[in-house]
This record gives sequence, structure tokens and C-alpha cells, in this order.
Amino acid sequence: MLAAVVFTGTGVLPLYLVSSQILQLSDDLGFGVGQLAIATSTFTGLSALVGGPAGGLVARIGATRGFRIGAALTVIACALAALATVSWLIPIATGIAGAGNGLIQVAANLAIFDGVRRGRQGVAFGAKQAAIPLAGVLAGLALPVVGLAIGWRWGFVFAATLGLALLFSVPVFDTEGTTHRAETSTGRLPRSLVPIALAGLVGAIAGNGVALFVVPSAVEIGIGEAAAGTVLAASSVLVVAMRVGAGWVVDRRGSTGHLEMAALAATGALGAFALMSATTPGLYLVALPIVLLGAWGWPGIYFYTVVRSFPEIPARASGLVLSGNLTGTLIGPVVVGAFAGRGDYPSAWLFVGLAAAVSAAGFAVAHRMARPVAPMIA
Repeated sequence: MLAAVVFTGTGVLPLYLVSSQILQLSDDLGFGVGQLAIATSTFTGLSALVGGPAGGLVARIGATRGFRIGAALTVIACALAALATVSWLIPIATGIAGAGNGLIQVAANLAIFDGVRRGRQGVAFGAKQAAIPLAGVLAGLALPVVGLAIGWRWGFVFAATLGLALLFSVPVFDTEGTTHRAETSTGRLPRSLVPIALAGLVGAIAGNGVALFVVPSAVEIGIGEAAAGTVLAASSVLVVAMRVGAGWVVDRRGSTGHLEMAALAATGALGAFALMSATTPGLYLVALPIVLLGAWGWPGIYFYTVVRSFPEIPARASGLVLSGNLTGTLIGPVVVGAFAGRGDYPSAWLFVGLAAAVSAAGFAVAHRMARPVAPMIA
């Protein structure tokens, strides 16, 4: 679990470093907000493209080597960013980091599935997914401590050093469970994987769509910029707690997680519909946490549910749904941003609410189609 958490956080760190240090990058390289959008798209797009093939690759080579390749790509990306002399090298660096992230995510899922006992996997997957927003917090802290003190390049140098340390210290995981599987010889993926993959895609559209517009929407409704930043920080902490908490719940219940994800997504939808009518900061501050906790809390157990439902193909199944999930993270901000750019936040929240509702329905359908699985041992 520790390896999965640390590697997952490190895999997304290059993108967060670019985002947190954009003003310094702008001064030195002319790297603006538009290029940040491109860098984000290359990271997420390459992660999505690599996710499916990474499932088959990690199934063949195992989690240990999957981590090593992913860490190596992260090191290359950070080194390229640290040495960049022109702005267009930054999106290339984030693209390489995105490919590494795709491999790391699948390797982390397989490591948890094979290395953490069944009654603790919910918390393990929740912690792994919580590492992603926590990496954003780390990158934010790196700005005053490193970026503003000794220069933005050193942030990438330290991240590359961390990646190197991980590259040479990857534990050799117990692969006893893999001897009873033959993922690479499995033919077509089961049809019951489709609804949970689609639910994850649409749910990511909703969750990431609202998460990236917390600050501008808060300012739009009359909350000060500094206070809006506090709202974002507090919301991030709540999402981290929800992801870990959801994992704890499914462990306690011995659940597959489908219904818990459906309930969270449905709660997010209700919160988004309430947010549509928010015309004062008070109502906004009540509705927004509900949206985020529901619409962006379910990923804590998403991969838990996938590998639990398809134990014979955990790497391939998680690789496929990872691609769909990341595709949703690309689409959501584009659509919500189109509404937000016109100041039409009610329509943006309506879109988020509808997407979250569709996601909840998809998780419920996936529950109906899920095959019985062996009871979990605490």
C-alpha cells in the first residue's frame, strides 16, 4: 500500500509542479495559461492512451517492473522540464510524465490487489487515490519553499531525485497470486466491464468539471480571492478524507463498492442541482462541499471495485477503465469551462449534475450485472 501511495503521488507531481509554478515559468519561458491547458491535456491524454496497453504490459511483467518503467519516465520528464529553455518543451515533459502515470496507476492497482489482504483493500485503494490531490498540496508547498526561494527548476530537480530514489528502491512484490491467473491469454474482456467503465468516464466528467472551477466560481458569487483559495484547500482535504473513508466503509461492509459509488455520485448530482440555485456565498458554501464529496469522492473505491469484480484480469480491467476515467477528466473541464467562460455557472452546474446522475445510474447497472465474488476476509 505504501508503494502504491508514494508512486501514485510521484507520478502526478510533474503536472502539479507546472501548474503551481506557472508564474515563474511565464517569466522565464513565456509559458502562459493557454500552454498550461495544453500541458494538462498532454499529461491526461497520454495517461489515457497508455492506460489500456499498460494493463496488458503490467499483466506480463508484473507490478515491480511496471513501477520501475513508470518511475523512469517520471525522472525523464522532470529532467526535461528542469532543463527546458523554450516553453514548448514543458508540454512534451508533461506528456512523458503522463505516460509514466498510466503505467504507475495500473502497477499500483495490481500491487494492492496481490499484496494487500482482502479486508484492507478498500482503505488501500482509497489511500492510493487520495495521493493524487495530496500531490497537489505538496506542489503548492514547493512554490514558496523551493520555487520562490531558489528557482522553479529546482522543484523539478527535487522531483527527479525522488523519482530516481523510487526507481532504485522498488520492492519486489509477492506475485504468488499471479501464478493462478493468465491475464495475457484471456480473450475478449467481459461485457459486464462496459457499464462500470462508462460510469467512471461520465463520473470523471462531473467530478473534474467542478473541481477545477472552485476558485473562479467562488469569486463569481462574491467570495474574495484569498477566501476562495481557502475554500479550495478545505475542499481538497474533504475529498482526501472521503476517498479514504469510502475505502474504510467497503472494507467494513465487505462490499464490492458499486452501491457506495452510486450513492456518492447521486449525492454529487443533488449537490450540483442545489448549486444551480446558489445566489449567495452562504448557500454556495453549503452546496459546493456536497458536490465535491459526492461527485469526486467515489474514485477512492473505483479501482477497488474494478479489480474486486474482475479478479482474473485485474491489470487489464483497471487499465481499460483508467483510460475511460482520464478521458472524462479531459472532457469535463472543457465543457464546464465553456459555460464558465460566459459566466453561465448555473448551466455549468446543471451539466455537472446530469453527468453525476448518469454516472450513478451506470454504477447501479454495473452492480446488477456484476458476477458473484468470493466473500472478503477481514
